[in-house]
Amino acid sequence: MDTTKKKDYPPGWNDPPVLNYSPSNPPPKSRILNKRVAFPLGGSTAPQKPLESSNQPPTSNQCIENLHKEASEKFNKILENISNEIAKEQISQMLLAWQGGKFSENVQNVLTELSSSLLEDNTVKVNELHLKLAMIPEEAIKQYLSALKCLMHR
Repeated sequence: MDTTKKKDYPPGWNDPPVLNYSPSNPPPKSRILNKRVAFPLGGSTAPQKPLESSNQPPTSNQCIENLHKEASEKFNKILENISNEIAKEQISQMLLAWQGGKFSENVQNVLTELSSSLLEDNTVKVNELHLKLAMIPEEAIKQYLSALKCLMHR
């Protein structure tokens, strides 16, 4: 009995393949995809040397104290004139995260510039710095962008 039926049309791109394998007719070796690789048992590999620390960037985001102090004073002056309690809370959380070392040095520098520009009411510079913060690929600062936007439109 022939289980495969001959079709009157050529097979399409999504027709299943006709697999007609039996013990006497095994599949070709090129289609066997689950090859096994033995785990190396011998310890003949050389021990890895630790990398030199002179060429590596710093591993932790250290809080730059003078930048944090300067910016937190300026942000606190700005927050005195703000009535939005949610923005105040988010900015204070941002300052705590900064003090905890969550931000990179680049973000810390931009936040310090932003605080100075907010005090000077330099809207062009504030918009530029806010955009710069938004473009930095660091997730720690992203959650505070809306609070900083509220400070821009006070």
